[in-house]
Amino acid sequence: MEQIVTIIAVGAYAERQYQKQDGSSEYFKSRGVTMKHGGDVIYGEMTGELASKNRDTQYYQNQPYVVKGFWKHRPWQDKNGEERHENMFYITDLQTL
Repeated sequence: MEQIVTIIAVGAYAERQYQKQDGSSEYFKSRGVTMKHGGDVIYGEMTGELASKNRDTQYYQNQPYVVKGFWKHRPWQDKNGEERHENMFYITDLQTL
């Protein structure tokens, strides 16, 4: 997906350590971005090396950007056993227009 958006807010770069299934440790790297496209507000995340590379990049509110990325769906069960759904937008590129 590719859209023209304006930035509402950009979160801080974060690294969270986790343990892989093979027992080794790795870091999950991310930086969240809240964007507006028309009347829609979208939250997306840069992850991995893209987040690392853009850890100090300044993004400006109300300036147009071209965002590229993809949606991922995840079903899960809440504590009452009800099925819930989550849609997450993963940013693969974010450039000024």
